[in-house]
Amino acid sequence: MMLTFIEPTLFEKLRSAQALPSPGGVRLTIMRLCAQDDPDMHELIHLVQADPALSGRIIRIVNVLNADRVRPIASVSMDSMLLVGLQAVRQLALALSLAETTAPASCANFKLPAFWAHSFAMACSAQAISGHTRVAPLGEMFTTGLLANIGKLTLASAHPAGYSSLLTRPLEPSGQLAMEQSLFGFNHLNIAAALMQDWKIPELFCDAVLHYEAPALPEELPAPRPLEIIWTLYLSATMAELGCGTPQVAEAALPKIARALPQLQLAPNDFPALYQAAGEDWQDWTQTMHLTAKTLWQGLPGQVHDKLLRLQEAVGGDDAGT
Repeated sequence: MMLTFIEPTLFEKLRSAQALPSPGGVRLTIMRLCAQDDPDMHELIHLVQADPALSGRIIRIVNVLNADRVRPIASVSMDSMLLVGLQAVRQLALALSLAETTAPASCANFKLPAFWAHSFAMACSAQAISGHTRVAPLGEMFTTGLLANIGKLTLASAHPAGYSSLLTRPLEPSGQLAMEQSLFGFNHLNIAAALMQDWKIPELFCDAVLHYEAPALPEELPAPRPLEIIWTLYLSATMAELGCGTPQVAEAALPKIARALPQLQLAPNDFPALYQAAGEDWQDWTQTMHLTAKTLWQGLPGQVHDKLLRLQEAVGGDDAGT
């Protein structure tokens, strides 16, 4: 596959230097089975059942999809695997394998527990939003949310000293991307998109990761599906900032949430349920994956509905004037 997001020779140089995160272990076996034209489903189900994190995610997705069932399912079966889809199972195995990747100690300012806490918060938020909007399969949106920032881990591994120094500088997102590109020849978004493409994740999701930090406004609603996925990631990131970010980061998240909701045809009164579902899911993941970030999912500020409405009025005025 010809990489289209960064220079292929640079990507191969990073691979040769073992600076790229890569899956391994039993989950790599699961990935390979899912990629086969005619996999041994009994072996695949056995391997998935033996993986508590992966089987738990599949069970949760099936129960969301079949919310009207009298009794939720409690174990992985052939039917549940096929309902989620082998493509999504493969992506989930990839994401959870990568979530056990460590960062070099020499990148002192890259805080791995906080990184994974935010990444899982974004993944849980993306799944919660997609469960409401149905913009994409839940497993694929969870995976995309989890991997959207994998480029930051790549920078920490490939250039630990330089990236650690860069993290001390108070830069806006666009300035951060520009400095990364200037210093290292790639930035955390285009390397994330390139990695996802290399892992054979559909280009629709790779391209969404490339653009989610600065999404374009749709010319009309409903937005085209690719743009809707980009805005889903944007909203997921802001929900993660609100849920497990520092107080300063969380305070800045509400205006961005107010801007994102209408792009997905969501109303302010839809937000509390989405936020609660993502938070409950995230709390489960902090235990399942033994995340050690010393944070809890933050409660919503008082009168959040009215605040979002007022912010949307202000944002609408700003957008109309641009």
